[in-house]
Amino acid sequence: MFSIFKKQEPPTFKQRVERFWNWYTEAAPKIYRTIEERKSAGLAAEVSEKVAALGHSFAWVFGPGKGGGHSFTLSGEGVLQYQLLTQYWLSRAPRIEGWTFYAERQPGSIKGVRMKIGDLDFDPIEFWLTPMVNAEAEKIDLTVWHPLFDKLPGQNDKLRPLFLFLDEVLGEFGTGQWIGEINLNDKQLPDSIPLSELSGFIEDLQKTKGWIKLPPGLAMTLYHCENPHTQFLRGDILIGQAAQPQLINEYLKAHGKLKDPLAGTGADYVFVTFPVGILPKGKQVDARGAIEDALNDALESAHSGRVLGGALGSKFGYVDLLIYDGSASLEIIRRILIEQNLPSGTAINFFAEEKKRATVFI
Repeated sequence: MFSIFKKQEPPTFKQRVERFWNWYTEAAPKIYRTIEERKSAGLAAEVSEKVAALGHSFAWVFGPGKGGGHSFTLSGEGVLQYQLLTQYWLSRAPRIEGWTFYAERQPGSIKGVRMKIGDLDFDPIEFWLTPMVNAEAEKIDLTVWHPLFDKLPGQNDKLRPLFLFLDEVLGEFGTGQWIGEINLNDKQLPDSIPLSELSGFIEDLQKTKGWIKLPPGLAMTLYHCENPHTQFLRGDILIGQAAQPQLINEYLKAHGKLKDPLAGTGADYVFVTFPVGILPKGKQVDARGAIEDALNDALESAHSGRVLGGALGSKFGYVDLLIYDGSASLEIIRRILIEQNLPSGTAINFFAEEKKRATVFI
């Protein structure tokens, strides 16, 4: 195996996840017993230390388990790139009797919940929503009123408690999956419903429409670039698909000089570039798809990464990946690219500007 680093690498995300589950498997009986004794506050420091070892952008909470027992939730706090990592974390979870594990905050009750903003006490029951079905986007647009809105200075101040309580009612994934455009109103509309009835409204809508909502990162978004260029890699893209479209937007917006969005996690976003001319005319998408499938199968079988999409440009073809195991993941990618007979000059590039020196050429 080759190494692109001359000094010892920090723990990869795969290694961090393995260490976490080794600890949790051993500690689970003690943790369970402590929660049963209603002394879970004493676990906070130890658990927070272990979660921080995964990365500093995760939150955690204990709760009821599915069908009994207890649960442990690791949350990406609504940020897609961290939600992708919590899903990988969950995929590596062992079976432990009495425990359920979640990769996102679960829906809960808002009864008796409050949020303080300065001297204001926000009661979620006082949020009134007028839902409008957006059939094209398969989402619900909301017009929202709360009696304390006129006492807050800016829109972000008003949205903050709203999103907190939406997550409580719909769960961390539910808000992003179901809620579209939000408009804040200065009065309650006559056809509005209380926030507590929103989940029932969505359940009825889902039964009627049959809409299927996938977890973050599983649905692909098609995109195209209107003014392709060759000023930096990916600038030449004509059309592509992405499970993490925000990553693509931020990279292009930064003109290829993107600050590492996964810093401190041991995971990386990378993309493969190869001369687009090697793909058979009229079958470029299918040919690129075959490369993507081979890469995804190899990475997932080794629990080392996944494909996030790909694109076709005027100069290069692209395959986008999220890797969990550093140089070991890069070696798997390199091996598959060679097996796929990709030519000399094919490269594995990092999205992060700080890591461009680590580009691997085939």
